[in-house]
Amino acid sequence: MTLTAELPGVNEKDIEVTLAGDQLTIKGEKRSELDEKKESEGRTVHRTERSYGAFQRTLTVPYQIDAGQVSAQFLDGVLTITLPKPPDAVEPKQGRRIEVNKTAQNLGGPGSI
Repeated sequence: MTLTAELPGVNEKDIEVTLAGDQLTIKGEKRSELDEKKESEGRTVHRTERSYGAFQRTLTVPYQIDAGQVSAQFLDGVLTITLPKPPDAVEPKQGRRIEVNKTAQNLGGPGSI
């Protein structure tokens, strides 16, 4: 299984990926700084903007994975995590949608609501 996350503006050193049991967690912090100097009407305007923001997402992996087999790459703002499926993993069963019917009246028998 391959998981990708777009993390624009985040540096590789500010990303942490952990696997505990069947819980995969991606943590990170985005830091940016804008420093601008402008000459206007004989005056120098110096503007500095800084912004910070932390994030964390935890996902449940559908089968047990050996943490030593997990790999992660970060290139051009995209984090790619490879989670190899173990050979003995059981596929999760596909759910079945159950149709909900509209009834005109409640018959009032046993088990009625």
